[in-house]
Amino acid sequence: MTAIPPPVQTVLDLFSADLADVRFGDLDAPALARTAADVQSASDVVVAAQLALDVARAALHERQETLLQQAQRALAYARVYAEADLALTTRLDAITLPRASRRPRSETSGASSESLVLTSEAEPARRPRGRPRKSSTGNPNAPAPEPMLEGLAQSAE
Repeated sequence: MTAIPPPVQTVLDLFSADLADVRFGDLDAPALARTAADVQSASDVVVAAQLALDVARAALHERQETLLQQAQRALAYARVYAEADLALTTRLDAITLPRASRRPRSETSGASSESLVLTSEAEPARRPRGRPRKSSTGNPNAPAPEPMLEGLAQSAE
């Protein structure tokens, strides 16, 4: 996105070339050029502020992820500590923190930390889909019979 829209730039170009010697009250080529320079300067300030905001947001996100990881560890330690205290265990069980789907690389390896995808800890565990196989013997621990090949008679074995 440019600070000066194309139709306005067309007017500026027209006044800087074909209408350079024309003056309409307080409007002439130099006045339009000064105002365009002011617009460009204000746009540069906005771009710099946006860049600073993006950097600050990235730093905030990184610190929030670090805090989340520490809170998860603290909650895990607290749950072990509170095993004998039913009231504290109840309070700790009521806390549901989001969890990271993967851990960031260690900063000592020189790799940049990647953003974490957060999921809810209250999400149920996935179960295998479909029905379990039926056993022909009725005993679930019995090995499954070998499949017969079509076209071969059992007596040929």
